Amino acid sequence: MNYSHLRPLLLLVALGLAGCVSTSSHDASELRVSLMTYNVENLFDTVHDQGKDDFAYLPLAVKQAHPEYLATCAKIKVPAWREQCEKTDWTDAKLDEKLTRLADVIGQIDHGRGPDILMLDEVENLAMVERLNARLSKSAYQTRVLLEGWDERGIDTAVLSRLPQWGAPILHQVPYHAEGDDRSEKTGKTRGILEVRLLLPGGQKASVFAVHLPSGGGPGYLRRQAVDYLAVLKSQLPADVLPIVGGDFNINAGEERQHRYIADNLASTWSVSHLIGCAECKGSYYYHALRQWSFFDILLFPPQMTAAGFNGWKVDPASIRLAHQSRYQVNKWGSPSRFDDGKHDDGVSDHWPLYAEIYRARP
Repeated sequence: MNYSHLRPLLLLVALGLAGCVSTSSHDASELRVSLMTYNVENLFDTVHDQGKDDFAYLPLAVKQAHPEYLATCAKIKVPAWREQCEKTDWTDAKLDEKLTRLADVIGQIDHGRGPDILMLDEVENLAMVERLNARLSKSAYQTRVLLEGWDERGIDTAVLSRLPQWGAPILHQVPYHAEGDDRSEKTGKTRGILEVRLLLPGGQKASVFAVHLPSGGGPGYLRRQAVDYLAVLKSQLPADVLPIVGGDFNINAGEERQHRYIADNLASTWSVSHLIGCAECKGSYYYHALRQWSFFDILLFPPQMTAAGFNGWKVDPASIRLAHQSRYQVNKWGSPSRFDDGKHDDGVSDHWPLYAEIYRARP
């Protein structure tokens, strides 16, 4: 589709938004845009989506009324997951509480307004994006994008933003393939990479890529292939389009020590959030069984944004931090507090969101 006839209007809108994006306490001579990536941990509605394995997140009464749903749960090999699928009573009241807590987490940014660009993981559908956005009364997210992907459970990535779009969003399917002696089915059906094209203040075009890489249950080479494919997508952009990536990379600390997917593969093409900032951060995810912190959640920027800048735009390393000041986010061990079916006064997600700001001098 040709968007050339919209360019003058989009430029005017973008210039107008210069006064609407985050400025916090910084120099008024700067334009600032805030970004946050957040895995919201199983943000499902209470209705079965045809063709998706979302049976764990249905009301118990619905599951009991449909023996075929419980039969599917019974086939799950991991005992804890099987029990969750069979016994979780995911009601409208619990979903409502989940949304309340998520809104509180997002609202800790910019006095309740939330970040200018918000990338989410583990959202079931666009209807859930709309319900969450309705709770964010101060955010006024005009851009709200989720494209249904190939994940068997039905969880997708989403992008919300106060900035306008300059082109249609794209869901890129990562060309996963089996390696070595692995069977091809191990590549599985999994999430794509969502590209949402946003117009920054001043008219700069940006492509924001929201990612959720295959989980640790799959072979590590799948995460490496996705990391390498991000470099391909970056190279395919026009030279004047600013690429930014955010999401859950699912690369745990042990895997990183062994394979250096972040330190070598990612850092060869990007400036990686926790390698350029967040110096006091332990990680965004904590695995209690191993007593191990990992940087699952990452923001990526072109390397020139930490030096001369990308058409004047730079990333502020001092702004990079974990956003975990909501009363729902920290458990008694000092790590991310998961929602856990709403059983406790705290609990919202097993991840902490990662936050950063980019800036440039006002024209």
